Amino acid sequence: MKLNKHRNIDTFLEETLKYLEQSEALNNLMLGICNTIKNNPDYYSDVYLATVKQGEELAIAAVMTPPNKLVVYSNREECDDAIELLVGDLRNRNIDIPGVIGPKELSKRTCDIWSKYNDCKVKLEMNMRVYELREVNKNTIGEGILRPADEEDLEFVAQGRYDFEIDTGLNASPDKEKCYEVVRNRLPEKTIFLWEDAGKVVSMAAKARPTQNGATVALVHTPKELRKRGYATSCVAALSQHLLDSGYKFCSLFTDLANPTSNSIYMKIGYKPVGDYDSYIIEKGEITITKLIQIELLE
Repeated sequence: MKLNKHRNIDTFLEETLKYLEQSEALNNLMLGICNTIKNNPDYYSDVYLATVKQGEELAIAAVMTPPNKLVVYSNREECDDAIELLVGDLRNRNIDIPGVIGPKELSKRTCDIWSKYNDCKVKLEMNMRVYELREVNKNTIGEGILRPADEEDLEFVAQGRYDFEIDTGLNASPDKEKCYEVVRNRLPEKTIFLWEDAGKVVSMAAKARPTQNGATVALVHTPKELRKRGYATSCVAALSQHLLDSGYKFCSLFTDLANPTSNSIYMKIGYKPVGDYDSYIIEKGEITITKLIQIELLE
């Protein structure tokens, strides 16, 4: 086996793209990060890209954009030797990882092997499921309209993002000013969508991480006082239909398996499970690394 540390995204994709696109919806996170790096090289201040190959076959791929978690991928059932090489490279470069996210067993084995060589504790943060949709159940779209958010919606969307981070456990204490800044910069892209009922904005969702054939639905949020009225269902269903109508072959999304309500809603819309991911936090020695947003899941 041989580890390759990639200096640019093009050589990384040469070794990984055909494998990642075999399960494009399942790999929407890594593919989305790679597309961001390729299309906007200055978006991340630092990027780690590595692959391990056995002969001509890919054994493991890894991407990290500090301070976000290490994202890993492999299509093998057992790849401990490849993980050992990856962990060894990270250690040799004095790179600490705040956590790992990836397919269920792979993310666990990566954490197990990392902790074997480092003074740390590993904590399971979230069990997630990846869904794919190719046809919307239009009966789940209620009365209302879907529209892109604009500058007049800054307050609703920024507050929604702030609340979303708390509600999902991604960040117990979000920086409100940062939420406003991120939303303000993103509004011109027209990728955040709102659901209006009788002229009132009641829910939101976003288009994220477009890939060759699909796009991800993310940042789904309804204010607490407006929940249990079907607004989020209508918003996600209408946005999913909009993305399909725009030419995408499928939509994907991540869910928290600890929230059976949202998983049930998405399946009613037409989303079907394609695989499970786990997200881990790594606590170094006696110092707990602050819970960090896996920002790519939002963007």
